[in-house]
Amino acid sequence: MKSKWWFSLCCEAGLIFCAGGLIVSTWGKTGTPVAGLTPPNSTPVNEHVDSQLCAHCHRQIYEDYRQTGMAKSLFKPASANTIENYKENTHFYHSLSDTHYSMIFRDQAYYQRRWQIDSDGNETNVEEMKIDYVIGAGDHSRAYLHRTARGTLIELPLGWYTERGGYWGMSPGFDSSHPQTRRLVSYGCMFCHDAYPQVPIGTDVPDADPVFIGDLPEGIDCQRCHGPGGQHIRAAQAGAEFSEIRSRIVNPARLSSKLQMELCMQCHLEPTSGRLPALVRRFNRGIFSHIPGQPLEDYVLYFDHAPNTGYDDKFEFVSVAYRLRKSRCFLKSKGALTCLSCHNPHRKLPAGEEAKSYYSEQCRHCHEAVITTLVAQRKHPDVADCVSCHMPKRRTEDVVHALITDHFIQRKVPMRDLQAELQERHLTDAEEYHGEVVPYYPSLLPTASEISRYLAVAQVARQNNLEKGVTELAREISQDPPREQ
Repeated sequence: MKSKWWFSLCCEAGLIFCAGGLIVSTWGKTGTPVAGLTPPNSTPVNEHVDSQLCAHCHRQIYEDYRQTGMAKSLFKPASANTIENYKENTHFYHSLSDTHYSMIFRDQAYYQRRWQIDSDGNETNVEEMKIDYVIGAGDHSRAYLHRTARGTLIELPLGWYTERGGYWGMSPGFDSSHPQTRRLVSYGCMFCHDAYPQVPIGTDVPDADPVFIGDLPEGIDCQRCHGPGGQHIRAAQAGAEFSEIRSRIVNPARLSSKLQMELCMQCHLEPTSGRLPALVRRFNRGIFSHIPGQPLEDYVLYFDHAPNTGYDDKFEFVSVAYRLRKSRCFLKSKGALTCLSCHNPHRKLPAGEEAKSYYSEQCRHCHEAVITTLVAQRKHPDVADCVSCHMPKRRTEDVVHALITDHFIQRKVPMRDLQAELQERHLTDAEEYHGEVVPYYPSLLPTASEISRYLAVAQVARQNNLEKGVTELAREISQDPPREQ
């Protein structure tokens, strides 16, 4: 085994979540089994459990949570959870690749079929794959996964979008002249789209395929915010004192505002999905090793484009926390404003007119006096809808068929059409960002040695700043060369 950091940085794919990172561990930093598998000669400390056990004591919270988008983030398709139309308009023609697709429901199973037409008018390059899992509650979109005999997952090219009443369209990254047909779903993708799955022991090596064991959990579960539930449930079953039971689980209400915010940021903070090492996992951490309540920077570091390089107003699908953190409301609150200020994670998000009323009321908790004064002075309209003006829905640059709320709370929003149609971006290397990669979260890396080490990796991991980065990386390697242990 090479030195603990050099080995990891040599495996570029393992550093970036959204670029197919494959370094995975079924164990946490302190030996906690986080994927339901116990390595030999080890004693479980606080393993993850089936979250249905939570319902025995927390029935109402559990049932309410089951209606949320997070709880429906991944599932096996069935008539009860199908909102797509499998009876009419199931054919889709993708002109860029001259490929036809159709969505099929047959013998109580769901399939995606693709084909092309040859010069004689006959079908060719025909392939049909069963849909084993669906990703996405359907609030914005859904994607479809096929499970291979080896236990890997393939994302299928055609997706479904809720905009304009619902329609079929190419999933993000597939809208090109040569869309992939074998895009493996990485462990990094699954980190945010589902509860922690079971993975084979030993797959925490850089070149391992993302193989999954048994049935996948269906949806993000309680333990993504409350931590592993094994000790908590065992204490309750043993009749321990209430204080003992309570101490064995993470209660976000007892965390600092920073740690509360990080519960959401573990999946809702992504400086960019473009070609930049936006997320660099700690060199000694596996993908499924993060435990709620632990500082997020102990698990992953975030990097961004340098300021004033044309990316300051980028708006992407997983930019909710990134945009909120730019807001004066957030900055002036000094930690008081978090995601939980407006969102109850145990409840389904309000929609339509109910959403306007609910979220505007949250704004008025802090701004009632100012709004009343401005209305009296006729400097502000007398309306009960804050969010439509100050947090408008906007089309994302990376998922071009999705409209989401811009969480950058602005006094005056841009006057351009924020919902105008966009084409999926496929930039050449020359068009990609080539410049300095800067720390984003934490804005200052924890120690001096880590500043140079992680910054050097960030410059070269996606080839953004090679000339400077290679020199810095070479210096780091010379100071801590690879060695056998």
